[in-house]
Amino acid sequence: MSREIRLSTVRGMDDFLPEDMAVKRAIEDVVRKIFNKYGYQEIETPTVEHYEIFEVKSGEEIRERMFTFVDKSGRKLVLRPEMTAPVARLVATKLKSVPLPIRLGYIADCYRYDEPQWGRKRRFYHGGFELFGSSSPAADAEIIQVSRDVFNTIGLKEHFFKVGHVGTLRSLMETSGIAEAEQDIVLSLLDRKRVDEALSFIEECEEKKVIEKLVKISGDAEEVLKKGYDLLSSWDKATKALDNLHEIIDIARSTGVDSKIIVDLGFARGLAYYTGFIFEQYIPGVDIAFNGGGRYDKLTEIFGGKPLPAVGCAIGITRIQQYIVEKVGTQGFNTPKVDALLVNVGEGSLRYAAKAAAAIRAVGMAVELDVTEKRIPAAIEYCEKKGIRWLVIVGEREAQQNTVTIKDLQTRMQVEIKLDDQSALLNIFRKQ
Repeated sequence: MSREIRLSTVRGMDDFLPEDMAVKRAIEDVVRKIFNKYGYQEIETPTVEHYEIFEVKSGEEIRERMFTFVDKSGRKLVLRPEMTAPVARLVATKLKSVPLPIRLGYIADCYRYDEPQWGRKRRFYHGGFELFGSSSPAADAEIIQVSRDVFNTIGLKEHFFKVGHVGTLRSLMETSGIAEAEQDIVLSLLDRKRVDEALSFIEECEEKKVIEKLVKISGDAEEVLKKGYDLLSSWDKATKALDNLHEIIDIARSTGVDSKIIVDLGFARGLAYYTGFIFEQYIPGVDIAFNGGGRYDKLTEIFGGKPLPAVGCAIGITRIQQYIVEKVGTQGFNTPKVDALLVNVGEGSLRYAAKAAAAIRAVGMAVELDVTEKRIPAAIEYCEKKGIRWLVIVGEREAQQNTVTIKDLQTRMQVEIKLDDQSALLNIFRKQ
């Protein structure tokens, strides 16, 4: 008994049609343009990684949602759920002798067993910027800059940032006696807005009272930072974290970042490796973040590398793509253009038709070779539907004379040209 083949995609994983791919590639082109603009070198890591890469510091929420499996040798592997850990592994091993700072960029597919909903897929693409080897606030500010440039270049100029600093919360929890592993749990719960549950991990003390107040303070940078300084005046380490955040914002503003910046003193992100500045980037009217990142100064040493300060972000290519397709529209995001359709008529030689198509491609034109034996009226209708301007016709006569007949479907002008006369071919197609 034959088994029925499922024809739908795996839940949470999409097929991309040509118009979807046109938007996706346009976003990727922008990301790569900003790589070049700031000196980030593109790398690629395997889609499949060892489970241990993500076990320690990816955070409980990520660990629970990883696609895990055991290979034929008994090794526990995962489809990567995010890219920062693999990049840190790469820096700690194969790039450990490279002069600092190291700027790396990537465009990669990631996988999480999330409940599918708008903007949340089980397979998704990230475009990332990772800067290793500098603890300067200018490095953090640069990540804000590249994020601003990507969104502005794509055309999403109404974006805004939410920023915070886990150093304030971590230092308060450390003072109250909470170990780092429990701090990670508290921050993960805060990220998921489970505030009461997060606070239950902290015994009654002054630090807990301050954290309860911090998680409620969010808004304009100047006003929020003032409230933060007032609350944290008795905790030097937390105040220094706030100083650091203040300086990062000032540097970003000095470089021309005029995007709206919201400071949230109770802000946390689900990934457990963050040590300082963190941020997310939003588009008005959408509650889900389109970009996020921050500072992670202890990740490379987990993989056996030397301690190395680092900061970065992961831009949600798939979320931006879905937003553009559904909310903005795909006008201006064109699928690859075909210049000409070449049809073989009558008793013409298929070998000559293929040769003629190759010769026209050699002068830089995109040519479809008709392989369905279309007659001229059907070929013209096909071109009109697909927006193809030129119809190239070859038959027995053209094959004997080594020519092609080219019809401009806009002007209805038609001309016959020697196939080996490249300059004449080029001149015809340049009259667009």
